[in-house]
Amino acid sequence: ALNFINPDELSMQCILIALNRFLQEKHGSKMAFLDGNPPERLCKPIADHIESLGGQVILNSRIQKIELNADKSVKHFVLTNGNIITGDAYVFATPVDILKLLLPEDWKEISYFKKLEKLVGVPVI
Repeated sequence: ALNFINPDELSMQCILIALNRFLQEKHGSKMAFLDGNPPERLCKPIADHIESLGGQVILNSRIQKIELNADKSVKHFVLTNGNIITGDAYVFATPVDILKLLLPEDWKEISYFKKLEKLVGVPVI
């Protein structure tokens, strides 16, 4: 999260506190940094790849509901602004706590999605 802040506006104390905290974790020595800010070095290449294959990336939109077909596959997404999003495949980027709330009832008993119960959201992300 600190990589989203301009270095000129960030005290090194924040970095040192974060590093100290992470290094105390069980696998803290395995942490790494991108060679640039996440929007440019991580998100943009993913979005560019999706668009190069004919996909569409929609940002700053919230999903209100995942509508299903009779076979429990995704029919479409309903956004909070009322728009309907349909596609052949979907990538849904959201915190795990929100995903748990939006998960259709028909999916909650599927073993793949039952694993979400064990996931806990991480506020810094």
